[in-house]
Amino acid sequence: MSAVDDLIDKYYSDVPMGERALETTIREFMATTAIRALDAGCGLDAPFTRRLSGRSFIVGMDLCRDLPKDLPVICGDLGKLPFSDEVFSLVFSRSVFEHLTEPDLVMKEIYRTLKPGGVCVILTPSRYDYSSIIAHLTPQWFHQWFVGRVYGSHTYDTFPTVYRANTPKYFSRLEQKQPGWKVKRLTGLRHYPANLIFSRMLFRVGVLYDWFVAKIGWTELQPSLLIVLEKESQAEQR
Repeated sequence: MSAVDDLIDKYYSDVPMGERALETTIREFMATTAIRALDAGCGLDAPFTRRLSGRSFIVGMDLCRDLPKDLPVICGDLGKLPFSDEVFSLVFSRSVFEHLTEPDLVMKEIYRTLKPGGVCVILTPSRYDYSSIIAHLTPQWFHQWFVGRVYGSHTYDTFPTVYRANTPKYFSRLEQKQPGWKVKRLTGLRHYPANLIFSRMLFRVGVLYDWFVAKIGWTELQPSLLIVLEKESQAEQR
């Protein structure tokens, strides 16, 4: 419970935010047929790997070593995927791209392991959201202190952020840098001002800012980006 739970319910109960929008997009793709998918950067508890596994086979991958023993998850580098070419129909990633120092290399590996016509779905913070700007300009120790102070010391881990692949421009240019990719969808997602939950007054200011950015449709300033990329078939590339 936080001091602003009632405000979150009031202003955001019907807003399709980050993880909810990502899961909806993934489930839409998985609804038609059983597939093989990669959860790229599944996280320590691999929640999406666990929750979405069913008739489709999902393998999770992360740099964390203490991954769940009851799931098909492996420790590894997304820039060196240990999979054969064209084995996945879907690759999805949640809150990972802000940490990548070599995003182009990761995208090449994802492309290599996707089947023609396969889809890559990415959820990542926008580089120009005010929370991202503050995170980029402040040292790592401050992030750890702030998260512990606001959310509790055991809420989640913090990792260094570099924001090299967190703008609409990066993904629009990807079509030229790595021919064969097609951007099918690139949208900004709203989110309640999570980093301001310690103050009702500041939280309300954050809500007004969020509403204004959404009203003018300024994708770069919205808290998160949801990107859907498709690997073109050989016929489309000709």
